[in-house]
Amino acid sequence: MKRTDFGPPALLLSTESLLGVTRVSRGRMLETMRRYQEPKPLAVAFSKAMDAGANGVLVTPTALVRGALRELERRLPLYALLPNVPQYVRDSSDAGLMGAALKRVRGAGPEALVGLGLTGIAHLRLVLRGDFAGLVPLLVELESAGLGPGSIEAVILAAPLTDLALAGSHRACFERYVRYVRRRFRARAGLETHNLGHLLARLREWGVAPDLVVGPVNPLGLLMKPTPAETLAELERSAVPVVAKDVCAGGTVPLEEGARFARERGARGVV
Repeated sequence: MKRTDFGPPALLLSTESLLGVTRVSRGRMLETMRRYQEPKPLAVAFSKAMDAGANGVLVTPTALVRGALRELERRLPLYALLPNVPQYVRDSSDAGLMGAALKRVRGAGPEALVGLGLTGIAHLRLVLRGDFAGLVPLLVELESAGLGPGSIEAVILAAPLTDLALAGSHRACFERYVRYVRRRFRARAGLETHNLGHLLARLREWGVAPDLVVGPVNPLGLLMKPTPAETLAELERSAVPVVAKDVCAGGTVPLEEGARFARERGARGVV
């Protein structure tokens, strides 16, 4: 059984830029994607990051990531960012929401299908009602098997779903998600958000305590909502550990400066 009581990661390597969704210049994004078109270079990057002191890798399931993990001779601590929203949107535009879901079911192995069935049964009442709190575990279950080799240290709900639940003040969704991840994966339950100040305030108000939150913190205040000042105030008072992302503010702030700013303002780690 995995421990869920140890501290948040101080440093994570992220594969977000490989999804084609990033806040750096298009030229820089394309350069990164060209560099890591094949699994082996990405596997080397993972290994070097761990040797340099990273605590793990924040990954979204893709064929490239799965290939890189298979290339490695070591098992990495994985912080699974689920689901792969950009790919789900692309698949939905071709086959509709149900078709995108069925594509993932068809690609799942026997073990994943068993897990999906058990999760579906556990949340059947909510699923039949079309309740978001019941649908989120199914989306996570569909994609978690796509990670391949690795040790899942945390499952982190992707920002589009987190922020959708936040906009609806869906307290029950967050409570159920945290319980589900800890029980199903024996791992930490995390949330990614692009509304860090709002989310931390609501979690405090509701008494909901995930194991970590990943959100933007940087010297320029980029994506720090509702305002940079309010976000920093919530960060200071938050009992939930925050791991800062977008510390370079879209490539306009040096990494060391952005990371130092985030840590000095209360972030427990940096992506």
